[in-house]
Amino acid sequence: MEWIPDKFIEDNFDFAELRNELKESFSKDDIECPPKSMFNYKAESTKEGNTLLFMPAWDNRNFMGAKILTASPQNKVKNLPYLNGLYILFEAINGKPVALMDGKIISNLRTAATSVLASSLLSKKNPETVLILGNGNLAPPYIKAYSQLSGIKEIFLWGRDYEKSEKTIRGLLPISRVKVKPVRKYKPMVREMDIISCITSSRIPLIDYEDISHGQHFDLAGSYKEDMQEVSTDVVARCSVFTDNYDKTLETAGELVKAFAEGKLKKEEIRGDLVFLCQSRKAVRSNDIENTMFKCTGMATEDLVIARMIFNKYKRKNQNQNQ
Repeated sequence: MEWIPDKFIEDNFDFAELRNELKESFSKDDIECPPKSMFNYKAESTKEGNTLLFMPAWDNRNFMGAKILTASPQNKVKNLPYLNGLYILFEAINGKPVALMDGKIISNLRTAATSVLASSLLSKKNPETVLILGNGNLAPPYIKAYSQLSGIKEIFLWGRDYEKSEKTIRGLLPISRVKVKPVRKYKPMVREMDIISCITSSRIPLIDYEDISHGQHFDLAGSYKEDMQEVSTDVVARCSVFTDNYDKTLETAGELVKAFAEGKLKKEEIRGDLVFLCQSRKAVRSNDIENTMFKCTGMATEDLVIARMIFNKYKRKNQNQNQ
């Protein structure tokens, strides 16, 4: 079994390529992906509960994979990663493990690619501006992924620690064609943005109804538990809502769970999932003043797509070196 280093993944990864792979896979709907298993646990010295996630998927041809991931909210005060874990890739024909990768980097890259894939299908024509709320570990891949979305000219990054936002951007520059700027206050900017991407673990809505305007797309990827919420339920009610899956996201994403409970959205009003979006042969947005929302909590399908893509590149590199 091969350990594939983070550096190899970073040096041989392209967001546009992964977006295409994800779109093709969801278009075919050829990967089996049971709902993720989530378990809450606490360590002796922690005040907040931690989460263990187990996410398997298989393509019934070549590969089966599983991700084991932990989410530890208290890590932010210890300057440790919020997510930690491993991804194991197996050969489908014999069940032999063939590759092991860092589950965190796999999660971060595929989450950003999935968000931008959905934005490419749901945002209005020719979006130019993106506001990203959250400057944690997801921020760099999100900036890189959105910088590759056609037409984007400016990306703004907000986090509670402004200096951290500055440092994050300095670590990325230069990014060709796109201006990337940190911001101290995001509220006055929300109305002017074409795409608003939220990648926080907030439990209090960051965006309210009065903050938004017509024609915007909201990309929500931070909350994955019922007590987490990045936008108000009034914002949810104003949008045409799409999601990555119906199995888990409708049950666990705080924005949706609360909107259902308050009667501001019905489950049958969810417009579609990623399979629907990728299979649709015509635009799913009605017009340029419609507000759209993509709410994702992550799927093992996405993990398998990126893992097998990386493994195939790693195998080809080794074959070329041995020739």
